[in-house]
Amino acid sequence: MKEQQARRPHVYELDPLRAVTAWSVVAVHVLAGTILLNQSNVGVEVQNALVVAMHFTREVFIFVTAFALVYVYYGKPFATRRFWARRSIGVLLPYCIWSVVYIWVNIPGQSPATFLKTAIVDILTGNASYQLYYILLTLQFYIILPLFLLFLKRVAHHPWKVLSISFVIQVVLYYADYRWLQQGTVASSGFWQIVAGFQDRFVLVYQFYFVLGGFTALYFQQIRSFLLRYGWIVACVMVAALAVLWLHFVLQIRVYQESIGYATSVLQPVMVFYSLAVILFALWLACRWASHRYREGRPRGYRIWRVLSDASFGVYLIHVLLLSAILKWVVPAMPTVWPVAIRVILTWLMTVGSATAVSVTLLHIPVLSRLVGRKHSVRREVLQQAGEEKPGQRPQHAETIPSTRLVEQVIQRGTFAQERSEVGNG
Repeated sequence: MKEQQARRPHVYELDPLRAVTAWSVVAVHVLAGTILLNQSNVGVEVQNALVVAMHFTREVFIFVTAFALVYVYYGKPFATRRFWARRSIGVLLPYCIWSVVYIWVNIPGQSPATFLKTAIVDILTGNASYQLYYILLTLQFYIILPLFLLFLKRVAHHPWKVLSISFVIQVVLYYADYRWLQQGTVASSGFWQIVAGFQDRFVLVYQFYFVLGGFTALYFQQIRSFLLRYGWIVACVMVAALAVLWLHFVLQIRVYQESIGYATSVLQPVMVFYSLAVILFALWLACRWASHRYREGRPRGYRIWRVLSDASFGVYLIHVLLLSAILKWVVPAMPTVWPVAIRVILTWLMTVGSATAVSVTLLHIPVLSRLVGRKHSVRREVLQQAGEEKPGQRPQHAETIPSTRLVEQVIQRGTFAQERSEVGNG
């Protein structure tokens, strides 16, 4: 029991992944919200091509969520009551609060009874604002996490077989959704229209990325070594995947004459291949950064990335509120002689900068820090513990899979949506 409760060292690679993925989500929404700045069809098509290229965000988010949770909880007794006590304060509470804020801002003037009804429905469905389904997916994964850990325990020795089957299922699932549910005759029926309306916020729709994140947690040392050795191959695959994605997009709108909305769908087969390439590429970059250790055996700039990682949950929650204000008041005031690209980039910088600044500020304010899913004392406690850890320290129970060395470094804090270690989340 003592071995199972040993503190696990921090995986620095996840910090930049959390922050950059949150900023990428903002980029998707900025690109989509500024489409009408273009005065030509070519401009609209180019900007939508960029939207398609950024549609890896939910897959990366899910991958990191599973990665982090499996590192924290695999091979340890799962205390359900303690788990939900912490997640209720750290994730569910801010999700509910911000859902209510968005309802109040977006639908003013409702009667108390109507407001309460709307709040209940929107909290359950993630409809209070278009980005909140990310948090809803996290909460759904929390529910099935004990079963997922048991599943991994049963199949831990067969990663390639399980991942291959899961990948094929994901491609078939996306194909069926894309061809029949989104565009085919099935979508015309009332029941399937409801399913189509909520398909992007159902956890099992993204099963491959949870499985991929889980196995990456179990075999991280081997995966990290492979990426550092063959990173150039990963980079080439990433470039090729992007080229194929854009070629596919051009064929969709120019040859097959499909609508822009249909061609930019996230749930289409090509995205399974593309998002996998992005995950490997992003993880390689993070591993390269983390492999260059400086003072005290930590990567350069790790403190900054930790703060940005902590703030990423707040960025998800807050940025749409700020983006809406910027689109309403700031973007129309920009000179029309400025190129569209400049205006789009400035919009993204203002949204990311303001959302990050607000989130970081809230992190350091007692009580209000709960709005971004953190306890005020988390930073101090985590940094104090980090100073006590020895570089390269491994938990005694890291060999929970006999044929595989489990991890070189394991995170203390959980999901991308602010999963935490035993420290700082009490």
